[in-house]
Amino acid sequence: MEVIKTIFYFAITIGVLVLVHEFGHFIAAKLSKMRVEVFSIGFGTRLIGKKIGETDYRISAFPLGGYVKIAGMVDESLDTGFLGAKPEPYEFRSKPFYQKFFVITAGVIMNMLLAVVLFTAIFMIQGKTFRDVREVGFVIPNSPAYESGFKEGDKILTVNGKKVNYWDDIIRIAFVDDLTKDLSFGIQRGGENLVLQIQREKIPEVPSEDALGILPKYTETMVMAVEPGRPAEKVGIKPRDFILSANGEKIYSPSQLTSIIRANAGKEVILKIKRDNESFDLKVVPDPDGRIGIQITAFYNGPVKKESYNPVEALWVGLGETYRISALTVNGIKQLITGKVPVQKSIAGPIRIAKFATQSADIGLTAFLGFMAILSISLAFLNILPFPGLDGGHLAILIVEGIIRREISYKVKIAIQQAGIIILIILMIFVLYNDIVHF
Repeated sequence: MEVIKTIFYFAITIGVLVLVHEFGHFIAAKLSKMRVEVFSIGFGTRLIGKKIGETDYRISAFPLGGYVKIAGMVDESLDTGFLGAKPEPYEFRSKPFYQKFFVITAGVIMNMLLAVVLFTAIFMIQGKTFRDVREVGFVIPNSPAYESGFKEGDKILTVNGKKVNYWDDIIRIAFVDDLTKDLSFGIQRGGENLVLQIQREKIPEVPSEDALGILPKYTETMVMAVEPGRPAEKVGIKPRDFILSANGEKIYSPSQLTSIIRANAGKEVILKIKRDNESFDLKVVPDPDGRIGIQITAFYNGPVKKESYNPVEALWVGLGETYRISALTVNGIKQLITGKVPVQKSIAGPIRIAKFATQSADIGLTAFLGFMAILSISLAFLNILPFPGLDGGHLAILIVEGIIRREISYKVKIAIQQAGIIILIILMIFVLYNDIVHF
């Protein structure tokens, strides 16, 4: 049953994202009076479909993506049948630069618009919740905040001169508004006001409280999922359990708990669990690799303030959230390209996407919509990278042609596409392997 549920949510997630992306190309081509020969969800062998007018609408065998085949364009289909014929007015190759640009970028634009729509829907349904706290609950040892002198109980008043009303303001300023700047924290300790500095170069590029090294008061470590057959399931740990301590040491963060478990590989660890406001101890023996088979997250369990929005306000906040996630995504891609974060931890394939989709759906509708919105933004930015076989590869060729004012040889275009597709297939194999290893 769990497998069926996972496949179901994966199909919905990927199906919607691919459909929206390809519809962008499709409608842009139609508006530009180009002939669309195929609209496919998936690649490879045609499974089912129906031809309506000039377009064959189909579902194909390999579900990780899709394509729109536009007459007169060298694309993923590698169809070259049109090369010997005179260009027709309805073909891609006959159209002006601005229409080609519109068609190539329309898929990415639609993915970004989808994110705005989803975030707007979320804020209309449930508003936005802020963690109504400014007090530091825990300082992670040897972190940037620890080295700069932060202490438990410090109240953060400002960051780089900007007033902090909620804990979420700290993360927004540190990782979006002032992403490239050093950070200056105005804090209150007892009756004294202090200023603490953290240099940007000391902050890991992953946007989180862990990166800074401070967690808000009321933060607890929650179990998100339990892997079947692993030590945690055998001793009775369940999703939504809170882990309060390990071997008598109070747990403040997931990374702290992970370190304790790994340090006790093969040895008994006593975990204090909170479930439905009741606390009890469970003894678990981590596997030799230092794991017990749980996925954990930092969960804020303190006072919150909720703001409700009308449709116009929700749209504005949705645009802001799309911008925030986009900034984080660009930063993540930058760190991936420069090698500052490992590829194995940064790229999720179909197995992990399916797992994350199911977990978010289990939390609730808005969590699932939020996951889909974030994934839509990620796919948009990855797709626009100037890589053969992606929209960004087509766009790069188009821009080069615009600069040199002549069309690049179709033989060269086909060779570029073939090389890109081979590399993408190799990358997909690596991603699948990486998913399996980290499953």
